[in-house]
Amino acid sequence: MMNLGVLGSGYVGLTTAICLASIGHKMQIFDIDQEKIKNINQKKLPFFEKDLDNELVKVIENSQLQTVSSINELIEKTDGCFICVGTPSLQDKSIDLSQVKQAVKNIIDKIEETKKKSYTIIIRSTIIPLTTQKEILPIIEKTISSLDLRLAIVPEFLREGQAFSDFMNPDKIVIGGLNEKSNEFVKEIFNFFKENVEIILTNPQTAEMIKYANNAFFSTLISFSNEIANISEKVNGVDAFKVMNALISDKRITTTTKREKFVPDLVTYLIPGCGFGGSCFPKDVNAITRFASKQGENTPLLDAVLEINAKRPSKIVTLVQKLLGDIKNKRISIIGLSFKPDTDDMRSSPSIEIIKSLKEMGASLSAFDPQISKEKFDVNGIGGVQIHSNLEDCLKNSELVILLTKWNDFKNIDQKVLEKNMVIPKIIDGRGFLDSRNFNEGTYYKIGFSTDNK
Repeated sequence: MMNLGVLGSGYVGLTTAICLASIGHKMQIFDIDQEKIKNINQKKLPFFEKDLDNELVKVIENSQLQTVSSINELIEKTDGCFICVGTPSLQDKSIDLSQVKQAVKNIIDKIEETKKKSYTIIIRSTIIPLTTQKEILPIIEKTISSLDLRLAIVPEFLREGQAFSDFMNPDKIVIGGLNEKSNEFVKEIFNFFKENVEIILTNPQTAEMIKYANNAFFSTLISFSNEIANISEKVNGVDAFKVMNALISDKRITTTTKREKFVPDLVTYLIPGCGFGGSCFPKDVNAITRFASKQGENTPLLDAVLEINAKRPSKIVTLVQKLLGDIKNKRISIIGLSFKPDTDDMRSSPSIEIIKSLKEMGASLSAFDPQISKEKFDVNGIGGVQIHSNLEDCLKNSELVILLTKWNDFKNIDQKVLEKNMVIPKIIDGRGFLDSRNFNEGTYYKIGFSTDNK
């Protein structure tokens, strides 16, 4: 097994470090945020991700994963390092590459200081095409000529809420090596998976593009589903969820082998909802459209994907107004704040825009999410929302409840639950998650269905 480092202990970096340690590699991790390092040493995840917390305990206790106090120490103890720092959006929605470039520069400086004879830099952060050629190679070109330095782009395809499973059961491993030595080094890292996964060897710029194509495709499926829902809402009696289920049953999507149906995971993106969020889809689709524009290429399809998604929260707000009229001082409950279940990530969550709009209209808001505490909510800078630690308190004395995240904690909500806690039992299902048959007439409303009907 190999001695490897990870620079950056955020979601991607820590997941990568834990999972590689769990298959036997000796991992070292460094972050300038010492609070994160402190949490790791205390065997605590700085974010919520199912199954990953147990693995963190194991790899810390058996010393397969260790923290280091400096980049110098990281380089000295390892033969290669994953760069997993952030690439946040700039004001114009393009991505900020400064952390990646600084990380590469710091590594190069330390390689030269420690007189390391050979080293491999593996960029796992999401970077736009041509970043390697135009931004990274100029930083490392002198060191390449004097040392055995290898470089590879190895994008991650981890879904929040399923990161551990995705890492341990990959459908592909993309390696965009600068040369054959780079490819061989990275292939050895992932040798554990070689019997069950396709390893795609390519150049850096293609690896960079693969990541964006991946996220743009699934974002497009979501916006397509929501556009069908928009149209369905205009036709009395049309149920967008049944429309999409019929589409999913098409043999070009759902295949049947020996009378057994195989339904691909992509169908989870073919369900109407209140829009995609999180740290990847909005940021990456915006970034690739901005990149294309700078290359003189128009992106009408992806522009529409973003436009459709941006309007989803307002659809919920419009439905609230239809049901309550003037919502000033009306008590409304929001259940589900994270952008998807099994994560505590509120980044670009539809709940944020919905809450802001309702607050501006004077609504009195309470909210509950199984993984979002008041402290986590306050980080988003919204304020003025009463955050509860359980569903019942959140619903109490409410005139309307809006479900925005498909947490299993909400699956048993029915007419009785609403009547027990609310002034007026009325619910908007922003994910089509609940069974309308469990509610009385005039109680249950969902997106993708005319408000004249349940």
